[in-house]
Amino acid sequence: MTIPLYVAEQGTYLSLKQQQLQVWQGDNLLTSLPLQRLSHIVVFGRCTLSHAVVNRVLQQQIPVMFLTQSGRYCGRLSAEGLPDIERLVAQVERSRDRQFVLTQARQIVSGKLHNCRVLLQRLNRSRRDAEIRVCIAQLKDWRDRALESPSLEGLLGCEGQGTRIYFQGLGRCIQPPFAFSVRRRRPPTDPVNALLSLGYTLLYQTVFSLVRAVGLHPHFGNLHVPSSRYASLVSDLVEEFRAPLVDSVVVSLLNRGGVQPDDFFPADVRGAVYLRPAGLKRFLSAWQQRLQTSVTHPQVGEPILYVRAIEVQVWDYVACLVGERSVYCPFVWKV
Repeated sequence: MTIPLYVAEQGTYLSLKQQQLQVWQGDNLLTSLPLQRLSHIVVFGRCTLSHAVVNRVLQQQIPVMFLTQSGRYCGRLSAEGLPDIERLVAQVERSRDRQFVLTQARQIVSGKLHNCRVLLQRLNRSRRDAEIRVCIAQLKDWRDRALESPSLEGLLGCEGQGTRIYFQGLGRCIQPPFAFSVRRRRPPTDPVNALLSLGYTLLYQTVFSLVRAVGLHPHFGNLHVPSSRYASLVSDLVEEFRAPLVDSVVVSLLNRGGVQPDDFFPADVRGAVYLRPAGLKRFLSAWQQRLQTSVTHPQVGEPILYVRAIEVQVWDYVACLVGERSVYCPFVWKV
């Protein structure tokens, strides 16, 4: 099982010694990992890669993502790789099949809204908040409507309404001194939105790497229509994991004191709020711990790591493309 490496310390230097990737800060060796264990590398802020590291990650097709110190995506270093022509042809053909697109998009929205509902149910066990109960009931209704939607436009409406209701309920689960009322992305204007944006970025990059690894084109999706501006398929496969992976980690950190208000920089001229370095390290630690947590996968039928569950879903989508499975089966969380 390969794992991602996150490098958040500023002024670090990545070097290669035999098959070991070494992370240095001055004369201090921070960590050393076998290169073959890495699925991808995410670098925050100032970090230098040796020529040997650049050559080797390209040869072994280990993508490197570059983010600002605050977590905004800048770009990636990755080899073109060898696409699977059969899968690519099937992917393009399927993207033009309106019924296939709608069928899979329904499943994607259904999986997302189901998992959002389960997270609210889990968070409300001890709270017993009546308004959260209303949100939980409404989410079930919008999920049912999504499964019956006759068009992609109607499905996007169900997804939008369900997401709005979900965030209303999620806001009631977050304890002072933090508060959350609405999702704001560009830029995130409060600590909760800053954490959500960072988590979604990390999840997106994980899924992107896996999609490329199986030889698919990241820009041909279903719910998110094919576009040159964003990776549509990656955006599709991210949806069902937002609540189980990102949102649950964010709420846990906020409510258990894993981050504090002073872990965030004051809003900049755009109104954007981002984590300070110490808070970023704690968030990355919690994120990595969640990826390495076991969960019972409904299709596999046994506990597997969350990072492995994402990979299983990518392969499940491949099975749909090549006709081994007629309907994509999203990862669904148990209450």
